[in-house]
Amino acid sequence: MRRLIILTLIAFLAAIAFLATRELQAQRIEVAAGEAERLAEEWMNRLNALDNWYLSVERKEQGLNEVVDKMMELYAPDVIANLPPHDQDQIGPVMLRGSAQLRKWVEKIARTQVRMDYIRSRQTGGEFQGAYLVYSTPLPWGGIGISFQITAAYSLREDRRRFKAPGAVFLQYGEDKKIQRIRLYLTEITEVVPA
Repeated sequence: MRRLIILTLIAFLAAIAFLATRELQAQRIEVAAGEAERLAEEWMNRLNALDNWYLSVERKEQGLNEVVDKMMELYAPDVIANLPPHDQDQIGPVMLRGSAQLRKWVEKIARTQVRMDYIRSRQTGGEFQGAYLVYSTPLPWGGIGISFQITAAYSLREDRRRFKAPGAVFLQYGEDKKIQRIRLYLTEITEVVPA
């Protein structure tokens, strides 16, 4: 009797492990179908579009709210964001909670940066010309996590000084395809000066 119970328990656990593996593989099929690359490209396009607004002759902002709204569509209301400081006096990253706080940061970027050219960095190996890699994984609680390397290039709106920095982006999407966590690293920000 004891053997029968043990064998039944082992069969039951094996079935659960098999079903969990199949579900994980089904999630990986979504990743393999280019979902991660599409999400990365969408985020980059909306970030770079933050400078697509202008001041009218009457000094009114035309299109600012539209580009900020378009970027904010990607985020969940309870998003957690770890971002680089946008203030010269701040040391270390900024942690924001909720879409209202993140919106202020996004709007500040849109108001202060122009000629935004954040690009995904290519990875090369040997004689290969390079590829835009996006690392992805299904999250244990549902959704997908992606990360990729970037190079940031932008000018300040006030004086047109140009800056460049290598960095990385880490995004966690929920099952609703809204970003629940974002971590943006920009390191070694240097001013680009003509030679």
